[in-house]
Amino acid sequence: MKKFLFTLFILMVAVTFAADRVDRAQILKDEGWKQIYITYEPDSSFIDILKSKVGDNLKIDVYLAFWCGDSKRNVPLFLKIIDQISSGVKVNYYSVERKPTKDTKYFVEKLEVERVPTFIFYRDDKEIGRIIENPKSNMLEDFLEIVF
Repeated sequence: MKKFLFTLFILMVAVTFAADRVDRAQILKDEGWKQIYITYEPDSSFIDILKSKVGDNLKIDVYLAFWCGDSKRNVPLFLKIIDQISSGVKVNYYSVERKPTKDTKYFVEKLEVERVPTFIFYRDDKEIGRIIENPKSNMLEDFLEIVF
């Protein structure tokens, strides 16, 4: 019975969370993504405002895909903003698969991540906003709108 429950638990985890953790270096390994990061210069006045508003209790989970054009366009911008605010914001990056495997589903069902990239912002472990695929205005302004 214990073996059955353990197997069931493993399958549930695999089905509900089909994403691999990645880091900043892996994201910027691709020359195209790196070039977007290098050439982006966010407005310094917005960065200053953002620095004053992020606080220590902000966490952001980013779900991206290396095969996705929207991820390529937006994740490097997000990285540059995070680097420039240089605060204690905790950021986790997850890469999702393009196609499901036999034992996994395509996106993260539990968090209702249906498109990439998805940036989920948390304050004190409560979700305060999301940027899904493309920002409404631009990455910096949408980031500011969420943390205000």
